[in-house]
Amino acid sequence: MSTNWRMVGYVFVGGALGTMLRYLISELITLNIDYPSGELVAITVVNMLGAYLLGLAAKLPYFQSFFCKNVWAHGFAGGFTTMSAVTLFIDSQGLSWEIAAMMFFGVLAYGIGYRQGRIAAKEAKV
Repeated sequence: MSTNWRMVGYVFVGGALGTMLRYLISELITLNIDYPSGELVAITVVNMLGAYLLGLAAKLPYFQSFFCKNVWAHGFAGGFTTMSAVTLFIDSQGLSWEIAAMMFFGVLAYGIGYRQGRIAAKEAKV
């Protein structure tokens, strides 16, 4: 099998896993919190976790292999996070402080994951 088709398969499998986990987390949260607050909390939790995972994947040595980068970084994190839902909230309710805070903390979560991945990479080389 060519490398391109293998990559597509890995991304597909990771994306399917990420989408299923996002759905389960969203359902668990919205069972306990009413709409629309529950949806916003679910989107925030999912996007914070996904941003952190992407930050880790950028530098952590485990994620640097072809297989791991495609399954976990491109596929899983891409299917897990949901920026389209964020844009839907912005379109329907406008840019609120909650959405702005979620975007800010998403960038912060990515930075924390990136830093932890970089530190782990340096320790692994020692």
